[in-house]
Amino acid sequence: MNTTAPRSPSATVPSPTHLLEIALTAAHAAAEYLRGLDRDGLAREYKTSSHDIVTEHDRASEDIIVGELRRLLPTARIVGEEGGERPAESPAPGTAGAAAEPVVSFYVDPIDGTSNFAAGLPLFCISIGVTIDDELVAGVIDAPILGQVFAAADGDATLNGRVLRPRSTREAADALVLSGFPGQRTGSRFPDYAARSLRTLEDGVSAVRHLGSAALELAYVAAGWADATALTAINSWDVAAGFHILRRAGGSLRTWPGAEVVERPDHLQPAYVACTGQERLAVLDELQEELQALRAGER
Repeated sequence: MNTTAPRSPSATVPSPTHLLEIALTAAHAAAEYLRGLDRDGLAREYKTSSHDIVTEHDRASEDIIVGELRRLLPTARIVGEEGGERPAESPAPGTAGAAAEPVVSFYVDPIDGTSNFAAGLPLFCISIGVTIDDELVAGVIDAPILGQVFAAADGDATLNGRVLRPRSTREAADALVLSGFPGQRTGSRFPDYAARSLRTLEDGVSAVRHLGSAALELAYVAAGWADATALTAINSWDVAAGFHILRRAGGSLRTWPGAEVVERPDHLQPAYVACTGQERLAVLDELQEELQALRAGER
């Protein structure tokens, strides 16, 4: 298990447990909305390409979450997939003229797995990760149709209140990987690498399955239902909650900086490999190292 000591909240910053309660409340409100929808024939729009869609319900779900977060903690910063960064609405009480207080941020994906959601599949979720000064301290992943709520603060990770116990990563020959590795964006930029790496991965492990939701894939690896997940290009709101839950469940995580080669917190890095235990799947780490070299070579 992650044995990092819980950080001590300041007088104006809630504890990780309280921050998790806030995130759970906001996620639950959005989940109730999404469960009540008729998802037959949903209208969709395209953001960057046909691989990147959005519906009116992504925006509505984010509005619900933001409204709850603003109600419960107006001093927090919110970074949402649809609405971008929203600074705190009001300063923490009693901070005028005082030293800067730690910044609480919520990273919100109102529907992770929008293509699944729009098609009528149940494999989508709400993901809310929480940081204090860029350190992950809490996270919730709520899959409304599946009835699965993964959560963690500074104690054990849980699924519907049940503790997720640490598990070992299986040897590669028996390992199940949940991933769309290397992904459409990487495939377009490095087509030779993409074709070769996919074959290498499929030959190197027992099975590869793509759920269409990075957050759910991380949650399922945290639960020990799969051995690893990896992506080469991702956003903070997709992974912040999952990274924290995975670590609190005893999993291991490596990230890579991409073309910029800038040191950043893990949830702000573009590429990662997460394993259910401390044992690593070498084939995935090695493929990410190869891609990192290609990206650095473009600089």
